[in-house]
Amino acid sequence: MPSYQKHLEISTQRTGKSYQEMHDWLDNHPQKAERHSLDKLPENIGFVRSSWGDEAVVEYLQHIVEDAAMQDIETLKKAGVPVEAVSHSIEVARKALEISSRVKISVNRKLIILGGIYHDLGKSKTYGMQHGEIGAQMAKELNLGDEIIQIILKHIRGGLTEPEAVELGLPVRDYTLKTPEEKIVIYADRMVDIYTDGIVPNADKKYAETRFVEILNQYEKYGKNPVTMQRYICLNREIHEWMN
Repeated sequence: MPSYQKHLEISTQRTGKSYQEMHDWLDNHPQKAERHSLDKLPENIGFVRSSWGDEAVVEYLQHIVEDAAMQDIETLKKAGVPVEAVSHSIEVARKALEISSRVKISVNRKLIILGGIYHDLGKSKTYGMQHGEIGAQMAKELNLGDEIIQIILKHIRGGLTEPEAVELGLPVRDYTLKTPEEKIVIYADRMVDIYTDGIVPNADKKYAETRFVEILNQYEKYGKNPVTMQRYICLNREIHEWMN
């Protein structure tokens, strides 16, 4: 996992502040394991928010993702995934983990982190529609397991129908999103695209979430077409139902 000093540097680069007190709370304490525990995530987020604010929560989650997936991030880099795609994948993992802390159903948070990290593995070869297929094959060669492979295959437009697969020149198979982990990672992927592409003021994550459906309708880049847009709208609705 990254060193304590590296975490301070990363926070400073991202925010202009080191959040040293928060990183101390995480790393320099006898309860370090509990404070890194994915099972304790909602409770720990609540403490971080009340102590240091919303921005500190983002830095806390960034710290957790980097610790949990440091070797996996290195695997992306060694595979040749471009720097911007690696950064995007880390942010998808962080956002998906944050979403997982709010749902009131049982989820595998480690799988959610790894699904976010690896979903764009195929971008080491192409940014085209085939990057899901290529990434899945690479994941098989890396023995990443079927749960991660399914996330990689299905993240293209959030679970293609057969006609969409044919139209895009992709193999016809069942791309339906089935597990909460698949749904959360793929929803986070779309959300990250929206708030990092300059669509919302100051990359406001809350704005992107509350105006999600409106943004899909307004920008073809995110809604794609009526079938895809409706699929993302249903995904948005289902995940928010899990939060209530």
